[in-house]
Amino acid sequence: METHPNAVGKERRRHRRFSCSLGAEVVVRHSSMLFRGSVRDISRSGCFIESKARLKLARMQEVELQFSSRGVQVTSLARVMDIRPGVGAGFEFIAEDPRLEQPLLKLIGWLDGGPEPGGPASR
Repeated sequence: METHPNAVGKERRRHRRFSCSLGAEVVVRHSSMLFRGSVRDISRSGCFIESKARLKLARMQEVELQFSSRGVQVTSLARVMDIRPGVGAGFEFIAEDPRLEQPLLKLIGWLDGGPEPGGPASR
């Protein structure tokens, strides 16, 4: 498992992250701002979306994320946790969003070597 220590060296992640490359769209709530990027890693609790955009986001700001792979569409509310202008941003999924759990677990299962979502073994 890849780890990324924070400024004081302590790992903050609660779940294993999986590398991926998924097109993503991010809509900032209560704003007209939208940007696109690529999900570079994902876990049950969040993801990092790479974007060359100079993102003007605030930590803890709420956004709606949308991305899909292998026929699985993931849509969720999330909070901005880390902003890296010109690189991307880290997001924490808002667990109470009912649209999140089932498609996210399908996608992570596939990234972890399980059956392909939508394939014969997943029916």
